[in-house]
Amino acid sequence: MIEYEALRVDIDRYLMERFKYRKSLVCLTVDNVIDTRRNSRVDLYLRIRRIKSQFPPDCLIIARLSFSKERIGHGTHLLRFLTAVARKHGFNHIGIECANDKSHAFAKKLGFYSIDGENYAISIEKIISYFSMR
Repeated sequence: MIEYEALRVDIDRYLMERFKYRKSLVCLTVDNVIDTRRNSRVDLYLRIRRIKSQFPPDCLIIARLSFSKERIGHGTHLLRFLTAVARKHGFNHIGIECANDKSHAFAKKLGFYSIDGENYAISIEKIISYFSMR
């Protein structure tokens, strides 16, 4: 858990700056989940996986993500940030768990591959390549 505290701090700092919060939003649980406290602007739940599961090893998995204001770039901005922070902390993949229709379209647009029809993943190298062309 201690090894992921720096990751939690990075994500917390990002959300505080992006969504103009003064107090910490993010907590790290004992089972390596990064979760936002209840708030009105963003809801984020990330799983940290170093070992292979249905997702590749060394994967930050977006298990839940929603914003109060949609379709204004928050998801893409967050993914750009997560790509940089994942690389900094030694992760090789980003995943999306149990995608709904909106996150399915988002994953496809950004080049994620389907694991089983409802879960998606992409390598850090591929998402960096995608963003470098934009």
